Amino acid sequence: MLVIVYALMYVLVPVILLEIIGGWTFLVYAVWLFGTYFAVKKSCEEREHMPMMEHTDAMGHMIFIATPTVLSALAFLIIYALFY
Repeated sequence: MLVIVYALMYVLVPVILLEIIGGWTFLVYAVWLFGTYFAVKKSCEEREHMPMMEHTDAMGHMIFIATPTVLSALAFLIIYALFY
């Protein structure tokens, strides 16, 4: 199930956005990456009353959100450069 969700988020949605808005798709990547980071950080601060994330929260964000987002952005940047 998780693989299907990741495929939709990082493959299907960028393809649709690339067809609709073209190169502006890469702005969506930046908003997605920073938005999820600040959402995780705010959730951690509310839960722990600490000014920073714990290591497990930071690693989870990096492994499950940041890395696939950056890889997807690089792949679609190459596709955009070659075919558009």
